[in-house]
Amino acid sequence: MTRADDSLPTRRLTVAYVAALSLIALLSGSVHLLLDHVISQQRDSGTIINVAGRQRMLSQRIGLLARDFYEGHDEAARVPLLQAAATMERAHRALLGGTGDMGITHSLSDAARTLYFSPPADLDRRTRDLVLAARILAGAEGPDAGTADIRARVFADIRDQTRDILMPMLDQAVRQFETEATERIEGLRRAQQGVLAILLTTLLAEAVFIFRPLVGRLKAYAGRLYDMATRDVLTGLPNRRHFLEVGEREVRRGREAGQPQALLMIDIDHFKAINDTLGHAVGDRVLSQFGRLLQGWLREGEVAGRIGGEEFAVLLPDADTVDAAARAETLRRAVEAAPVNGHATLAWTVSIGAARVSGGDEGLADALRRADLALYAAKAAGRNRVQLSADS
Repeated sequence: MTRADDSLPTRRLTVAYVAALSLIALLSGSVHLLLDHVISQQRDSGTIINVAGRQRMLSQRIGLLARDFYEGHDEAARVPLLQAAATMERAHRALLGGTGDMGITHSLSDAARTLYFSPPADLDRRTRDLVLAARILAGAEGPDAGTADIRARVFADIRDQTRDILMPMLDQAVRQFETEATERIEGLRRAQQGVLAILLTTLLAEAVFIFRPLVGRLKAYAGRLYDMATRDVLTGLPNRRHFLEVGEREVRRGREAGQPQALLMIDIDHFKAINDTLGHAVGDRVLSQFGRLLQGWLREGEVAGRIGGEEFAVLLPDADTVDAAARAETLRRAVEAAPVNGHATLAWTVSIGAARVSGGDEGLADALRRADLALYAAKAAGRNRVQLSADS
């Protein structure tokens, strides 16, 4: 896969990730706005119901004040009667208009409009008639307002309206406003729940279709970077730095467990000549094939790495020098019998130096030096052989 091809899924995932985040932000904002609207609706609905309920109490107050003023001849009831009528008129207009007066911003629904403006209730006309009757009784409005006959008829009308007619209608209006408020708020809550469900679904879809592939690609890239930092690309074996890190750790573990350990240093014989006569491509094939052969030869717990151009090292846990020599000999024979891919007639061999890891060693480096000296002795003795270090 080329770099351009490899970047296409990443770009798509990035675009999808940004789009999903934008959608989540939009949905989160919508949920917030809907919640704010629900709170506002609850507040406004409470105001409407409160004002409508006050209309009922005001009608009762007008009836009581009218009785005190007319039958009780209480002159002090005149001003409160006029004030109650004015308050009722203002509240009535606020309920009908929804202009913001008294905190009411909702206009009447069709059902409420029918209740207020259509027979048999005709609550608007009856409310205005009650307010006018209260003003006439108090002598504040109408011709001949002071005549006893008019005052008697007006008082009788106020008494009948407030006691038998207007009160049930005002109760009906309150119930209508309560029903509408409940339906309006429930509708907003359902809308909020729907948006919240979409938000959660979006989060789930993002986790499945965006985050999961994105995390997978990040893990794959991290794995590739780790391999690039710790493995030799040509042979697939750990590189020098990684081999030394792992080897030091294994040497410490073996010492703590009291196990013998051995180290092999391996060099491909006449590798420079292979490169010079057959070309670097053939040399690379030799290295690659040896890497595959070595990985297939390794046993569980053994650690190998490419530590130089054509030099390799193998740490053998729980192995003494006899075991190390025997293992090295099997590897030497396997290489001698393996033709290079594409060059069946190419003879290639390895020289191997073996040394034990001594308890007196400061670390893996001391054993490497002894194995390296044994390797040079093997090469000096004619190559394609295994040589134990002098102190083994």
